[in-house]
Amino acid sequence: MFPDELDDILSYDGEILQESFVGWTFAGRSLPASTFFECTFDGVDLSGVCTDGTTFLQCRFVGASFAEATLKGAKFVDCDLSGARFDGASMNEAAFLKCGLTGARFDRVSADAMTIVQGNVEGASFAGARLMRCAILEAGFQRCDLTGADLERVMITGADLRECPLGGVRLDTVMLMEAQLDGLDLSGLTLARCNFMKASFVGANLSGAELTQCNFQEAVLSSATLSGARAPMALFIKADLTRAVMAEMDLSYSIFDGATLDGVVLDGCRMELAQLKSVSARGARFRGADLTNADASYSDLTAVDLSGANVYRLNVHAATFEPVAHGNGRATMLGTDRDREIAELYDPVAVDQRLRRQRR
Repeated sequence: MFPDELDDILSYDGEILQESFVGWTFAGRSLPASTFFECTFDGVDLSGVCTDGTTFLQCRFVGASFAEATLKGAKFVDCDLSGARFDGASMNEAAFLKCGLTGARFDRVSADAMTIVQGNVEGASFAGARLMRCAILEAGFQRCDLTGADLERVMITGADLRECPLGGVRLDTVMLMEAQLDGLDLSGLTLARCNFMKASFVGANLSGAELTQCNFQEAVLSSATLSGARAPMALFIKADLTRAVMAEMDLSYSIFDGATLDGVVLDGCRMELAQLKSVSARGARFRGADLTNADASYSDLTAVDLSGANVYRLNVHAATFEPVAHGNGRATMLGTDRDREIAELYDPVAVDQRLRRQRR
């Protein structure tokens, strides 16, 4: 292929098969809405290119540069883009299916509705990226740099963030279900409305983080530090918060039903109208906490420390309520009796367990 054929290539709207463009430059050019099949672009300069529905099938772009490119609607299928650079590119509605993106750089990209599915983005960089309504699914998301990234309404599955730089990242309504975040320093970050269902935060530092309306259902936060974080209306249903430090948090209207709170420190927390039904909170500390109108019915509150806590209208109906220190105000049993307890426990196993305890 000769250089004078480039203009013909760029004006062709059919299929371009098994061509090598190594050593060529496409900088600043517009690519047609055609299909490139098994073509080679290794190391090629594609900076500033514009696409509008261009498709690349089984092509190679190892080390290629798409810096400042406009890749609207571009589709990459089964392509090798290892080490490719997309610095500052606009990637609205771009799609990468089964592509190798190991070590690729998406620094400062702007993307709306971009998808990366069943590929490999291990070691890729999204530093300073602005991703909205994007999906990164089954793509080996680990060791990725998210420094200063802004993610909104993004879904990432199978993410292992334990070795990902996260300084200054902002997440809003991001789905990170079953993600691995053990031991990470997430202090002070904005993570509002994110879905961390079944994620693991063992030993993580979330102090001072913005966690409003986050979903931690069935998440593991044992030994995590969340002091000073804001988490009103957050969901901790069936979460494991064993020995977590959660002092001075805003947990008003949050739901902990079925959670494990054994040994947790909740000193000074705002927990008005919090739902604590059927939790295990043995040895938990609520010193100075505000539990006004909270519901701890059917919970195990053995040896809880309520020193200085406001327990006005705290519902401990059918709970094992044996505090080592009482709080201020009045906790209420709301007419607890054996028949009512049994009637309200729909689960036959739970009914049997409670009857066995009462007989002892």
